[in-house]
Amino acid sequence: MMAEIINLNFIRDFFTKGNERTLRAKKNITVSFICKAFSILISFLIVPLTLGYVGKVEYGIWITISAIIQWFTFFDIGLGNGLRNKLAESLALGDVGMARIYTSSVFALITVIAFILFIGFFIAANFISWNSVLNTNVISNKSLSTIVIMVFFFFCIGFVLGLVSSILEARQQWALNDILGLAAQLFGLLALFILVKFTKGSLLYLCLVYGSKSAVVMFIAAIFLFLGPLKQFRPSIKYIQLRKAIPLINLGIKFFIGQILYLIVTQTSVILVIQFFGPEDVTTFNLAVRYVSITSMGYMMVLTPFLSAFTEAYTKNDFSWIRNIIKKINWIWMLTTLATIIMIFCYKIFFKLWVGDKIVIPGSLIIALSFSSIISMWSGTFTLFLNGVGKIQLQLYLLGLQAILFFPLSYLFYRLEFGLISIVAAQIIFYVSSASLFTIQYKKIIHKKALGIWLK
Repeated sequence: MMAEIINLNFIRDFFTKGNERTLRAKKNITVSFICKAFSILISFLIVPLTLGYVGKVEYGIWITISAIIQWFTFFDIGLGNGLRNKLAESLALGDVGMARIYTSSVFALITVIAFILFIGFFIAANFISWNSVLNTNVISNKSLSTIVIMVFFFFCIGFVLGLVSSILEARQQWALNDILGLAAQLFGLLALFILVKFTKGSLLYLCLVYGSKSAVVMFIAAIFLFLGPLKQFRPSIKYIQLRKAIPLINLGIKFFIGQILYLIVTQTSVILVIQFFGPEDVTTFNLAVRYVSITSMGYMMVLTPFLSAFTEAYTKNDFSWIRNIIKKINWIWMLTTLATIIMIFCYKIFFKLWVGDKIVIPGSLIIALSFSSIISMWSGTFTLFLNGVGKIQLQLYLLGLQAILFFPLSYLFYRLEFGLISIVAAQIIFYVSSASLFTIQYKKIIHKKALGIWLK
């Protein structure tokens, strides 16, 4: 009985005692952990269902289409990230009026961009040989074109409504973001069950479900949030003042450039795999990435709620809080690293239970992805801090160099017969360099010794 009371007191103190900023982060992390855990479980349940519904080749085609469409996220020219940072600063200073101006102005800009994107993509898609792009002849080019345009339509809706997430992040309501993400996963799982039960395998239906799930959930959420908790941030034509939003746009352009370069280094992997090896190996590569990403997703659950908190703390010159949090995060990184290493020895059992004998995953690929994940998480800690305080100039230079070298290095490793590890090997080199430099930059900023490029 006494032990139970002590445990209850510990839990109560954990969520009620301490710095207000830290308490918000604790609550966000707890809810995020629960939501992400269920989201991860659902994502793993979806894979065998999807493979049984359309097969390995068409699943690989969907993964590649999704990766291509995601490239268009950079057309927000960094406005989502810029909005999050500027809103966090405005809220830290208590300037709600300026916050609504930022929100209304960015929604207007993003809506115009999304409309132009869809019209341009619709026209261009009809002249592209999708069979060549996706390296397959199992589906006609006309059908592939229809599928890609449909997925892109829902992407454009989500592209605009994704700004709701930026507002929630600025308000340090990361938990609510993750609840919406879980809702989208549940919607997708339910829709997939219906497809499996009532239809024959169809890539068109699969892409309709997967392509629309986030847009549908965000549309419903936006209505309720802007009529309720986010009423003071609801976009309005009378609050659109692009002139006052120029500082946000300038900051957004830096994030925009960074997004493009980061996408080149990370999100083109699937495209390289389908061109080097074919759609079937895309499935193999993607499932290996999903498995290894379990620990990194858990790590990001802890890390991301601190993004806007870093912005707030830096605005208020609370460097001692930042140092304390970074130390605690580094301990979590070491524990996550240990968990990732343990997963290397368990992967055969996991895949046997997950997908049976349908897909064979090379152990060398798991090892390479695990090492890449560990270094990426190390780099991610300090990248998050630097993004939160808007010091991203060094990132841009480094990402620019990496983007230039990524394709040649990947091709070199491919020619050297590294197999699927070709792409991962190039990424490992980049993550090590990034982690080292960003750690140095963080220390210079936190000790107020940063000058020149280290402070931009």
